[in-house]
Amino acid sequence: MLILFPAVALFFTNGFSRDVLFPNKHAACFLAFLGLILGALFCTIDWIFFLPVHFAVYNYVTEFLSLLIPETVIPFLLCFVPFMIFFRESFAYKIRTFAYILFGFYAVQLPYFLIQRYDVLPPFLLFLRPVLQLGMCFSAYALFSLVKQSASGKSITMSVVAFPLFLIMYCVPTFIETAWFLGADAQIWVTLSIVYVFLSFLAFPILARATSKTAPARQVQEQE
Repeated sequence: MLILFPAVALFFTNGFSRDVLFPNKHAACFLAFLGLILGALFCTIDWIFFLPVHFAVYNYVTEFLSLLIPETVIPFLLCFVPFMIFFRESFAYKIRTFAYILFGFYAVQLPYFLIQRYDVLPPFLLFLRPVLQLGMCFSAYALFSLVKQSASGKSITMSVVAFPLFLIMYCVPTFIETAWFLGADAQIWVTLSIVYVFLSFLAFPILARATSKTAPARQVQEQE
């Protein structure tokens, strides 16, 4: 199951590059490759300078932060900041294509963290955790596709809503992993996982595609 994320990420990166959001396949592959490089760099630095052993303290907030910072916060900054600084495209274009870097990054980082941080890989880590991480990338792609360059009221509303939703979806896999790690009732993290998968792979993509289909019609009306 550890190879599922790299395989699916590669497949969907090529598939997504044919839609209305990102028609340039070569640019999509370049950003995914950039994510792979950043992921490899992050894992190399982590392996050299940081102790892979984690001693649990069985405090939910502490455990959550100890997973959130290396698995979510630092990777986001490592991918987001260089992309925003060194590329000249508009902010809306960058944010709408940012998920391609995440696909590449987590294709390297997720297997590394699971193997490096855990001596035994139970079914949750082998099967559910990669699916949640992949769902996070899908959520980023779908939600950031709502960010428009238009200054219309609806476009601004969609853009404002997209960012807090992304932050929530970006942190939920770590929240679920923490609940599982500390032995919380399985009904809690299983229910959260089902809701998360539904939103990531179904609800948000449908919303994104519905929005992209209505955009050309609105532009035609505005021109008339």
